[in-house]
Amino acid sequence: MFSGMLKRKENEKQGVKIADWHTLFPRPITSPDDAVALVNTLGFCTWGPISRLDFPNLADHMGETAWSVLDRTWTWKDDLHFEQRLYYAKLIAGQPSFLSPDFLPDFIAALGEGERDPFRLYLDGRLSRQARDIYEYLSENPVQPTRDLRRGLRLNEKSMKTVTERALLELQRRFLICKVDLTGRTRGTYSYIWDLAERYWPSAFEQAKQIEPEAARERIRERLSVCGIQPDDALEQRLFLWRS
Repeated sequence: MFSGMLKRKENEKQGVKIADWHTLFPRPITSPDDAVALVNTLGFCTWGPISRLDFPNLADHMGETAWSVLDRTWTWKDDLHFEQRLYYAKLIAGQPSFLSPDFLPDFIAALGEGERDPFRLYLDGRLSRQARDIYEYLSENPVQPTRDLRRGLRLNEKSMKTVTERALLELQRRFLICKVDLTGRTRGTYSYIWDLAERYWPSAFEQAKQIEPEAARERIRERLSVCGIQPDDALEQRLFLWRS
């Protein structure tokens, strides 16, 4: 909590209005059910703190650090996402994030169609070739473990690991792909299985088609305001990839 207090003071100096979002959900987090209740109350949050911003996050609420929260909640992120009780991916500011099912369609719609077209983004120079190739490969080959995905695209050399991770991040942030299962839960077997996000949670994407991007953004801004955050265009771009 102390780190959150310092960030609030820093943000207030920068002119960003920050309130104590912890008061919105005053009870402690001790179980996956508590985590679901927190995210449903907030609408969305990150797993750990965001640098230079007191953004709602699980670690601060639990009195943990970005590292210590991993041990206590590592399996929660997978199980709650696979049960579709929450949506988990690297989203907000490129960090591991949780969205409530109620807010998922708004986040999808808020990007706008142009930000979810991998081929247009690639031609505009705003999506890497590896990200485009991963999306195309998953379109034609659903439900792929990371190892098979890298092998199929000839990205399995050690030198390509960072490039692949960056490409997976690009696609997650735009709700193009997501994790859909695990290859195993023990050391040496633990790895993610990927598919198109739209195939994994089709109802959210159908709802998103009925929502205007600006209406979706306003709903997210209203929730941020409740949490004490009044973002400008630059912060929205940093957090959500929104373009004016």
